[in-house]
Amino acid sequence: MVLFNSSLRATNSASPTRSFSNEALALGGMLALASAMGIGRFVYTPILPTMADALGLTKFDAGLIASANFAGYLAGALLTARTRLRGSQRAWFFGALVVGALSTAGMGLGGSMTMLLLLRFVGGVASAFVLVLGSALIIDRLSTAGRGRLAAVHFAGVGLGIAVSAALVDTLQAAGAGWRVLWLGCGAAAIIVIPIVAWLVPDVTSGRAA
Repeated sequence: MVLFNSSLRATNSASPTRSFSNEALALGGMLALASAMGIGRFVYTPILPTMADALGLTKFDAGLIASANFAGYLAGALLTARTRLRGSQRAWFFGALVVGALSTAGMGLGGSMTMLLLLRFVGGVASAFVLVLGSALIIDRLSTAGRGRLAAVHFAGVGLGIAVSAALVDTLQAAGAGWRVLWLGCGAAAIIVIPIVAWLVPDVTSGRAA
């Protein structure tokens, strides 16, 4: 029995675990919302004038594209609320981050109205998944640790993403970039932060907030 207990302690001490601070967890949530919401949902506004001029979009067309994103967000929110998702919430969370970033970049490759509507709808679904699942992965864990006030850092990601994407669009436009490059550049910005979020927001079983 003594030998067994010693062996078990050795195994546990050899297990790779990572300890994360609650501040790091909140920062990861902030970057996730910056990617999925601040960029994924709201970058359409600063890009729209250039895009509308290039494609000859009417006000109805522009509103329809925006509505597709809203409809996707509504569908995603209802889906996560009413459906029992198979697998880990973290896998769905990061899958939605990737899909949202790719749909944003994909807008720069689209040309037909159908494709633009589909991409914005998918982006809306993905942003809803990130926002809702982020509450379970980040907000609940912060509350459990008694650091619920850090939720403000998490939700600040929306404003951060809006500010960064607006600055990026302005910089690219000043360099003479067209609407396709604007979408591709913002999509790349949304993708870049995902590995950082993956590091800052570990699985529940891989460690715990200090």
